[in-house]
Amino acid sequence: NYFPSLHLFAMPSLIRATLALCAIASASAFAPQGTASPLKVTPSVPESVVALASAPTPSDRNSYSEQSRAFRRTVYTWPDWVKHRSPDRFLSQLSKMRSSGLLRALAKEVAIITLISAFVVGWNNLVGDTTGLDGNVYPGLLSGSELPELGLPLTPFTLSSPSLGLLLVFRTNTAYTRWDEARKAWGLNINRSRDLVRMATVWSAAKVEPDDAITRMDPQWAGGQIDEEKRMETLRRLSKMVWAFQRSLMRQLSNPDDEAAFQAQLYERLDTPTAQAIIASTHRPNRAMHEISMCINELPMHFLRRNEVDKDVITFEDTCGGCERLFSSPIPIFYTRHTARFLSAWLLLLPFALWDPFKGSWNHIGMIPAAAVISLFLFGIEELAVQLEEPFSVLPMQGFCDKIGMNCDEIIEWDPNEGKPKIQQQQPMTTAAETNGAVSPIPRGL
Repeated sequence: NYFPSLHLFAMPSLIRATLALCAIASASAFAPQGTASPLKVTPSVPESVVALASAPTPSDRNSYSEQSRAFRRTVYTWPDWVKHRSPDRFLSQLSKMRSSGLLRALAKEVAIITLISAFVVGWNNLVGDTTGLDGNVYPGLLSGSELPELGLPLTPFTLSSPSLGLLLVFRTNTAYTRWDEARKAWGLNINRSRDLVRMATVWSAAKVEPDDAITRMDPQWAGGQIDEEKRMETLRRLSKMVWAFQRSLMRQLSNPDDEAAFQAQLYERLDTPTAQAIIASTHRPNRAMHEISMCINELPMHFLRRNEVDKDVITFEDTCGGCERLFSSPIPIFYTRHTARFLSAWLLLLPFALWDPFKGSWNHIGMIPAAAVISLFLFGIEELAVQLEEPFSVLPMQGFCDKIGMNCDEIIEWDPNEGKPKIQQQQPMTTAAETNGAVSPIPRGL
C-alpha cells in the first residue's frame, strides 16, 4: 500500500532532476571568451567621440545569442587547424556540450519542449497506470476518472520529417552561401588593397634604366623630374585612404556600437579635416574611394598605368555594393517564417507522439531527455542558419582592416629601385619619323 505513494514522490523527483540538468546546462557560465576592445583614446580623438563611446547603446540589452556573435570571429592559424582535425574532436566536442553557446541561445526553446515532455509523462501516469519503484504496476491517482491519456500517433511525424529536413537543408545551405560570399568579398578587398598600393609604389618611382619603356614613351616620367618627397607623402596618404575605405565599409556593415571606435580610429590615423569629411559623408566608403582616386591622380604615373591602378578602385566599388546587398536583403522573410513555424509546431507536438515509443522505459521517463536532445539539435540547425544569414558580424572585419593597414604601410616603404645600378638617365629614343614631326611610335614593353 505504500508503493503508490512512494512512486508519486519518486517520479516527480526524477522529472525535476532532468529539468534541473537542462537548466544547469543552459544557465552555466557562458560568459564570452574575452571582452570587447576598449576605445583607444589618443590626443587626436575629440572629446565628443569619447563621450559617444561611454553612452549606453541598445545592444547592451541584446540577448546572449546576439552578444556572442562578437566572439565567433575566428581567424585560424596552423595550431588551430591541427586541433580542428584532431582524432579526439568528437569526444572533445561532446564533453564541451554543456558550455555550448548554441545551448545557451536556445535555452528557452529546449526548456519548453522539456517541460511539455515532463507534463505528458506526469499527466499520463496520473490518469493511467504507473510503475512503482518495486516494478509493480499500480493505478494512478486519477485512473478512475474520465480524463484521457495524452498522445499522438508517430506516423504524421515520420511522414513530415523529410519535408522539414528539406526546409532546414535549404535554409542552412543558403545562409552558408551568403557567409561564403561575404568572406570572398573581404578577401578580394584585402588582395586588391595590396595590389593597388604595390602598383602605385612601383610605377610612380624614379626610373633608373636608360631603356625603360615609359622613358621612351614619354620623357615626363623619366625619373629625374619626380619630386620624391611629394611622391612619398602621396603614397602614405594613399595607404591611409585604402585603410579608411575598408574601415568605413566595416562601419557600414556593423552595429551602432562601432561608431565611437570608428571615429576614434579615423582621427588617430588620418588628418583631422579628412577624418571629419569621411565621418560627415552620407556614404562613407564612397568618400574614402574619392580620396583614393585623388591620390592616384597626384602620383607621377603614365595614364595607362594609372588606369590599371584605378581598376582596383572599381573592384572596391563592386565589393562594397555586394556587401551592401547581402546586408540589406535577407533570405525571403516568408520562407524563414514558414520554416520557424513548421519546426516549432513539429517539436511542440513531438512529446505527445513519443509516449508509446518509450513504453519500455520506466514510466516512459526516457522520452523527456530524448525530446530535449532532439529539440536542441533541430532548433540548433535553424539557429545556425540564422547566425550565418547576416555574415558580417561574425567575420573578423576589424582584423581584416588592421591587416590591410599594416600591409599597405609596409609596401609603400619598399624601394622599387633597390639593387638596381644607378645609370645616368639617357634621352628618350627617337626615330627619323619622330624627328620630322610624325606621331610617336607605339611603346614596347608595357
